[in-house]
Amino acid sequence: MSGHRQTRFVVLPDTETGPAAAALTPVQGAAERRALHHPSGRPWILGHWPDGEVLTARAGPVALAVIGTSDTDTDRLRRHAERVRDPYDALALADTLAGSFHLIATVHGTVAARGTLSALRRLHHAEIHGIPVLADHADTLAAAARLTPSVERLALRLAHPLPHPADTLPLWHRITPVPPHHTAVLTPGHPARTRAHWHPPAPTRPRPEAAAALGHALHRAVAARTRVGGLVAADLSGGLDSTPLCFLAATGPADLLTVTLGSLDPHHEDAAWADRAARHLPGTRLVLPAEQLPAMFADIDTPGPQGDEPFAWTRTRARDEAVTRLLATRGARLRLSGEGGDEVLQALPAYLRTLLPHHPATATRHLRGHRARLRWKLPDALRALTDPRPYPAWLAHTSHRLTHPDPPPTTQLLGWGTEPRLPPWATATAADLVRRQLAALADETEPLAPRHTQHQTLHMVRHSASALRQLADTTAHFGVPYSVPFLDDQVLDACLAADPATRGTPFAYKPLLTEALTPHMPAELLRRTGKGDFTPDTHQGLARHRPALAALIEDSALARAGLVDPDALRRACLGLYPPGTPYAALDATLACEHWLRAHPAAAHPTAAPSPKERAWPPN
Repeated sequence: MSGHRQTRFVVLPDTETGPAAAALTPVQGAAERRALHHPSGRPWILGHWPDGEVLTARAGPVALAVIGTSDTDTDRLRRHAERVRDPYDALALADTLAGSFHLIATVHGTVAARGTLSALRRLHHAEIHGIPVLADHADTLAAAARLTPSVERLALRLAHPLPHPADTLPLWHRITPVPPHHTAVLTPGHPARTRAHWHPPAPTRPRPEAAAALGHALHRAVAARTRVGGLVAADLSGGLDSTPLCFLAATGPADLLTVTLGSLDPHHEDAAWADRAARHLPGTRLVLPAEQLPAMFADIDTPGPQGDEPFAWTRTRARDEAVTRLLATRGARLRLSGEGGDEVLQALPAYLRTLLPHHPATATRHLRGHRARLRWKLPDALRALTDPRPYPAWLAHTSHRLTHPDPPPTTQLLGWGTEPRLPPWATATAADLVRRQLAALADETEPLAPRHTQHQTLHMVRHSASALRQLADTTAHFGVPYSVPFLDDQVLDACLAADPATRGTPFAYKPLLTEALTPHMPAELLRRTGKGDFTPDTHQGLARHRPALAALIEDSALARAGLVDPDALRRACLGLYPPGTPYAALDATLACEHWLRAHPAAAHPTAAPSPKERAWPPN
């Protein structure tokens, strides 16, 4: 299957919305607009989506819509609609479904909607001609309200990694993100509001029970994607994330096409592990040597389509598009990926904070294991482990350290997370804008979870989901959307509920997954204890495409906006790359450059938002 399969939509309240509905036209070049209606007959959901992407049911004054991939059907949806009494009751259905989807209800004139916990499927709200409107893409609302992008907000995206809640700020003022764990509600005559429908589970589930829950959730997640048959492509890197998904996909009704991408590193281990797995899998296999694929940073001077935020994975964009086009010619209808596995299956050492009060002996043994593996100094580790600062204080502290040398890794792995840093080519103007916005956000911010380890997991998940959401949009444009079962709600919830010592142990590699998949895979394939590194491919790609990077920097929109020093950026790209600066920092800068070029009306920096302009409502 090939062709345009992108989805974009807006949700309207059950009231007179004529001017707002007229303003909410599809983005230029998009498919013809579709419409669903409230039981009253008024417009409810407007947008464009491929056939089979939206499932609806109605029972009297109640209507439900599932947008995305799930394991439900029209009959089940209708039976649920018949039992619904209020909007929140309507959305309780999401807790029982597998897959990745938005669930939207209209009940007696009140609209309720929610996306996914990972933020892979997001919601925003804004007022259009005085009417509160929800949308899955912020730029849809920005276009309807004729908003100008904020360069101040864009400056934040130069920092890496961007902490919560700065990573949720839309690039337009007057657009508000709906927190992924919240339900958005539209009531006629009232502003949009949100209410939390989920809180992180207590991490107390013992390993056998947690592994069984993860296995069940993963099986359902993959089955939701293979249930309609057809040809499903699945990445087969040989790693301990993608390989299990291939074996689960092989049990469904879809035909399987496994895809292995090569590396320029002759010592790369992925190929050998993928070959071993392929001998046990049915279907067709596609092996693509690195020499036959676009190199890292290919087409870096020709930005692709830009969505509502910079696309962080700039260096692999050309490769991803090339693979997607190839899969479309083979007739694949989606591409399964193991992305997200690292984020949900492993707990960073901050879990020791949770473990220490209840199991001090185990925590001490684990700390000794982490110290041996990561070469920590004991005083540094103990100082970080006992740091009492709440999250707002930590965030305020980091706002003053954006250009400082990195602290010891211990401090970051045992605390609230990795401190954000600006790259050496960021200007003093950019640093001041980022510093002021982070300091303002710290005044009224709460962590994503009370426990450090769960906060870190949720932050990493949502950081990855941002890039994966844009990759899914891009690949859907070519007809083969990217699909990531590890970021489904039920999978994430199963992992967060596991005993932290299971996910974080330094003595085994992803033991929760290996136990969960033991009944479904050959034992030899579950013995892998690491993953492939594509740093050599990045080095070679950067060297090969230096002329294109030079051309991009020569006419830099970021430099014209006063956010980067073009000479410093040129030295980094064309000379010796700055030691200690991760390539992710360059990815972020190039992504911002591409995005700003696609939005030339963005204003030049003026002032950071006031502390009262919050991005995240209280829990």
